[in-house]
Amino acid sequence: MMEKPAEGLAEAGGQADLRNRAAILLTRGDLEGARSAVDSALEGAPEDADLLALRGACRARQGELSDGIQDLATAVMARPKDWELLNNLAVHLQQMKMFDEAVVFHVKAINNSEPDQHPQLYINLGLAMMGQGEHLGAIQLFETVLSVHPDMVDAAVNLSSALNSLKEYGRSVDVCRRTLAIAEAPELYHNLGNALHKIPGRDAEALAAFEKALALDPTNWKSKHMLSLLRDEDMDEIPANFVEGLFDEYASYYERDVIEKLRYRVPGLIRRYLLKAVPGRTRFDSVLDLGCGTGLTGVMLRDITDFQKGVDISRNMLKVALEKEIYDQIEAVDLQVGLGEIDRAYSVAVAADVCGYIGRLEPIFEKVAAVLEAGGLFAFSVEESFLADFEVSAAGRFAHRRTYVQKALADAGFKVLSVAREQLRNSGGRPVFGMIFIAQKPT
Repeated sequence: MMEKPAEGLAEAGGQADLRNRAAILLTRGDLEGARSAVDSALEGAPEDADLLALRGACRARQGELSDGIQDLATAVMARPKDWELLNNLAVHLQQMKMFDEAVVFHVKAINNSEPDQHPQLYINLGLAMMGQGEHLGAIQLFETVLSVHPDMVDAAVNLSSALNSLKEYGRSVDVCRRTLAIAEAPELYHNLGNALHKIPGRDAEALAAFEKALALDPTNWKSKHMLSLLRDEDMDEIPANFVEGLFDEYASYYERDVIEKLRYRVPGLIRRYLLKAVPGRTRFDSVLDLGCGTGLTGVMLRDITDFQKGVDISRNMLKVALEKEIYDQIEAVDLQVGLGEIDRAYSVAVAADVCGYIGRLEPIFEKVAAVLEAGGLFAFSVEESFLADFEVSAAGRFAHRRTYVQKALADAGFKVLSVAREQLRNSGGRPVFGMIFIAQKPT
């Protein structure tokens, strides 16, 4: 009669070991190993809040944010006064840009925690409030934390970011310098550089701040990019790690942002002008979607092609695209290096909003020509410049002159079938104009 309890204890011990193993592997960044361990443990305890929280963290870091949030929400239902679970759920809701919901759970986390936990929880709440557009309230929270903990870098970084958003650049400079006198951090130098850059006549100081940020963290691609802009360096392309980092961070809310806020029109425009380019042709054997992102262009073309491949530098964007089931193949590719594994000649190549990150277009045009079949079509968008062949705009993206694009296409062997000037999207509440090109490889 004593065997069953002993068996139960052994099972519980095994689950505890798996839980501990999963937590260690997650800390080390071994997401696959952590996921395997926690899945095994959940087989014996499917409602265990700690295990659900661990699986939620794994899923979120693997790009499965929605599923991760569901796990964390289930864990919170089991332990509704656990401030750590409440905070974790709120943080992941923020990553999904569900700021109203995040604020609710951040407040609950604060109400169920001890005072020594409040500084970091106030910062987290402030970040969610910034997402809501409540910058003034967030500023008050960050200032409250700094009044007690003047060396708390996270509070200073977020306070200076909020002040920069409100264009209070002088106050932002003061915050950064006051905290930097106590503790140095690359993020603070970066924010200091951003604020100084916006104040007339202080670009030399901004340059020094970005240089210091890069010295402290040589992988700081944001500061590196700003240095290139301030030094007025000739750039043929925006660094790949900048683009990859930008879109990995952007992936979870990219579609909501570009569709609802930016009114992004390029995918639909590419479909329209592609079908108009060759009268009477309504279907294509194969499409290569360059810089496919989350698949917005792929969705527009799926019904007019038999085979579609998407390539992008951001693995997080590709995970979102994969869920749509619109691509026959998907591959992580740095377009500045190559177009990935090519096992066929494509009927169509599309590049929606890709040229904004590439200045000199000849190399990629040559690569595209090489993967197209005779008579294949190349459809792409560019933002419009009137001053130079290509230039970096105030938004940090490349714009191109029409005559330069036409020459680059001709040099790669393309014939231009059509060029249409269109509003591509909005930025800062204003329309951004550009061109949709349809070019053809000779038959």
